[in-house]
Amino acid sequence: MAAARPLNRIPAFDGLALGRLINTPTQAAIHKVNHTANGSSAKWRFQPGTYTTKQVVEHVAPLLNSLVAELGQDPPGAVPSRKILIDGLRSCLATTGRESTLPIGDAVNMAGESARKLMAKQAQRIGSLLVRCAQNSPPPDVTGPQMTVRSPCEGHVWTREVAGLLIGPRSNGNLMQVYNEWLHQIVLLRDGLLPFENFDEVQLTIRQEGTRPVEDIRSKFLMQIMTAQVKRTTIVDVAKVLTASGLPSGGYGFQYGSGIVMPLSLFTGSSSILLRYVPATVEDSNHQELLFDYENKDYFSVPRHETRAHEVTSNASSMSAMNSSSVTSNLVFSSFAIENPRETNTSSQIRHIKLHSSFEDGAQYSVDVGQITRGLRYAYRAADTDGEDNSAEPSSFALHKASDVLSLPDLVTSTSHSDGVRLHVIPAGSAAERMALLGKLYPENVVLVSGGQQSPTSALGVGKGFGPQFVIVGGDVVA
Repeated sequence: MAAARPLNRIPAFDGLALGRLINTPTQAAIHKVNHTANGSSAKWRFQPGTYTTKQVVEHVAPLLNSLVAELGQDPPGAVPSRKILIDGLRSCLATTGRESTLPIGDAVNMAGESARKLMAKQAQRIGSLLVRCAQNSPPPDVTGPQMTVRSPCEGHVWTREVAGLLIGPRSNGNLMQVYNEWLHQIVLLRDGLLPFENFDEVQLTIRQEGTRPVEDIRSKFLMQIMTAQVKRTTIVDVAKVLTASGLPSGGYGFQYGSGIVMPLSLFTGSSSILLRYVPATVEDSNHQELLFDYENKDYFSVPRHETRAHEVTSNASSMSAMNSSSVTSNLVFSSFAIENPRETNTSSQIRHIKLHSSFEDGAQYSVDVGQITRGLRYAYRAADTDGEDNSAEPSSFALHKASDVLSLPDLVTSTSHSDGVRLHVIPAGSAAERMALLGKLYPENVVLVSGGQQSPTSALGVGKGFGPQFVIVGGDVVA
């Protein structure tokens, strides 16, 4: 009997297992240049398969090698043509400068955090990796046939040195197209990798046209980046292009032949918009492509339960009561469950992931993981501020057991001060409890407070100024 595959454990859920890890063999070696020969020339095309980022760059290297060979020997004392062409790639992948294909480098030095700033940093990291891969792709031992390729002008601006080389007497019209294709394939690879936190690890499913399928969504994606309005559905859709192109639009994560792709926030407890690739499968379905979708596509229209104070104290000095058994919950069991949608008219590729748990007091609950990602996205973090707002000390607050809140129907909210409560405080005994609460509370005025902070009143001055706040204390994620 074969040994069971290792579990894929998620730190932000106290190491709870989501599926099992898998082996992901990629192309063991770069194949011979995939081409159709015609005398001394060959028409280039990409050999379909599963590749790492480095291997994709290596696989388009024959275009560069053919180009350098056709340009011939460099004049004495001249800068090598290979260096000029790779420097041209570096300029196109840069986030500043005349040749930049994603000119957002100014965002790196902006105060605060934004999607534009994150994408700028991401583009710089990926661009640096791709240039190193291009530099390290060895030239062939034997000069192969001259590559030919039809590559329409994509509007990439060449450096003056590249233009002088490719428009000069050593070049011809075909070499201009060969360079354009090599450049464009790598620029599109950069854009297709932007959603991935671990872009150097993700396994890419590449078809004959290489990275060109990214073109269809690139303009929309780059426009959102330029305007700092990056939608999470767009991030997921971009990630699918070079991995799970057969899946429909939408969702928050997915499974494909080489693993799963999930929001980074589920692993770290952060609010990041990036995704993480993991070589794992959550459902043994012959590595079928599956879309992990939200149980409720529009959480705003989901019924809400207006909570009431189960226990109210009169001042902040009574916060020591949080450690008493009356307001702490003991989690007994938790597991992830992969479920089919209740609706019968949905795609067979769609799944919902639920977090099922039970407490020592007998309370049981089920929370949609998609809603947890929303909770992480919209939660305020007390640590993001300079400290407590003592000028706004609450006259009263309510202490709730996590199990009581999680057992309530619908999404839990509180919209009125009529009962005199300003803060609804919920101690979280574990990271899994904190994540479950984020999926249960209506994501409008929820504040996370570290278990090491002195008082939940550090949440005052954070979030929206209207209505009571829900303050989740503790359950910090330990990486």
